[in-house]
Amino acid sequence: MPSSTKRSKRRDAPTILFVYGTLKRGQRNHFLMREARFLGEAVTAPLYTLLNLGPFPGMVPGGTTAVHGELYEVGRELLARLDRHEGVPRLYIRGVVWLENRAWAESYLLVDFDRIRMGRASESGEWSSTLKEI
Repeated sequence: MPSSTKRSKRRDAPTILFVYGTLKRGQRNHFLMREARFLGEAVTAPLYTLLNLGPFPGMVPGGTTAVHGELYEVGRELLARLDRHEGVPRLYIRGVVWLENRAWAESYLLVDFDRIRMGRASESGEWSSTLKEI
């Protein structure tokens, strides 16, 4: 098979996406995930900080918190819509996160420095817990 065909298939492969806030089941933006396939609950390795930003959370690399979330298989078109919804690249970027089982997934990482400075760290790593902390 020519290498261009291999690249094409790889580019069309679904993305495994880790969500930890308003895109999770039971949260206000979960309706955006209706085309995604739910793979199960997941927890990151304890390498992150989960920030409470009021109406939504933000995860940043660096820290000692294991963030609780969900894994989804997401197609390319849905991923592009989610990127727009999440404000990529101004508010978030989509990057690789390490999970507790030594696997990895993509997730939205907060890059807006003003919001990072204003956020309060959640030690629990659970967004439903951070909602109670507001």
